[in-house]
Amino acid sequence: MSNKNKLISLDEAVAVVKDGDRVGLGGWIFNAQPMALVRALIRKGVRDLDLVPAPGSIAPDMLIGAGCARSTACVFISFEQFGLAPHFRRQAEAGTLKVYELDGPGIAGGLRAGICDMPWTAIPDLGTDLPRHTPEHYWPLPSKPGERRMLAAAAIKPDVCLLHAQQADEYGNVQYLATPFFDAMLAQASRHVIVSVDRIVSSDTIRRSNHLTKLPSVMVDAVVEAPYGAHPTSSPSLYRADERHLKEYVKASVSDEAFAAYLKRYARDAGTHGDYLDTLGASRLAGLAVSESNLA
Repeated sequence: MSNKNKLISLDEAVAVVKDGDRVGLGGWIFNAQPMALVRALIRKGVRDLDLVPAPGSIAPDMLIGAGCARSTACVFISFEQFGLAPHFRRQAEAGTLKVYELDGPGIAGGLRAGICDMPWTAIPDLGTDLPRHTPEHYWPLPSKPGERRMLAAAAIKPDVCLLHAQQADEYGNVQYLATPFFDAMLAQASRHVIVSVDRIVSSDTIRRSNHLTKLPSVMVDAVVEAPYGAHPTSSPSLYRADERHLKEYVKASVSDEAFAAYLKRYARDAGTHGDYLDTLGASRLAGLAVSESNLA
C-alpha cells in the first residue's frame, strides 16, 4: 500500500479540472453517480468539458444543463422510469451539445485502448451505422472473405475521471461493496482519478476485506470523504436512490428559470457538501439508508 495521504476536500479535488478537459463519469444510471463532485464542478464554473459517462443519468445531465459541457461520448444518458434525460435531449436536439454515439463494445474497447496506451483496439462489427455517424470513434478494419468483420475503436483517455464508491482509507485504497460497473476501466484509462466515498475506514479494515478493493492506491490520485456523495442516486448496499429528488430534478428542468433555481438551491447556495446535506435534512437521508427492513 502507498503511504501517501490522498484525503483532500471536494474543492481541492476538483481544482485540477480545467476548462476543455475530457472528464469520465463513473457509476451506472441511478447507481453511484459522483454527484458531490459534480456539484463542486458546477460551483467552480468549469466550462467546455467533453464528458465520457458510463451509462449515466443525472451526473452528466446536470453538467450539461449547468453549461459546463460542450460534448459527450456516450452509450446513453437516461432517466429510465422518469423519462428522457432533459438537458441532454434538449441540447442534443438543438445542436448546442456535440454527441458522439457509442455502443457497449465501443466504450469498452476505447477504454481498453486507453489503458494499454494504444491509439485504437479491434472490436466486433455488430452491423450498426455507428461508423457512419461517429467516424471519429469507429472505422472498419480490412477483412478477408468469410472472416468476421471488425472495427477499430478509438482510444478513450480522459484527463480526469470522477467516481463514487462506498469506502476507502486515507491512502486511496478504494472498496466497492457492490459492482464497480465501468469504474475500474475508467480509472485505469484516465490521467487523474478522483474518488468520493461515503466513509473513510482504517487500512486494517481494507486489509481484512481486501477482496473488496477494486481500485488500489496506485490508481487513485485523490479521495474525498462525502457521506451520501452519490445522492440522489444510490450507493449500493448503503442507501437507495432518492426518487422524490429525481422527480424534483426532472420537474425543475422544464424551464431555464426553474432549473436555475434548482441549481441555486442545491449546488451554488450549498457551498459545501455539508450544506447540501443540511438542505435535504437528516430524516430524509435516514429514510434512504439500507437496512434489514428496507433492503430490496
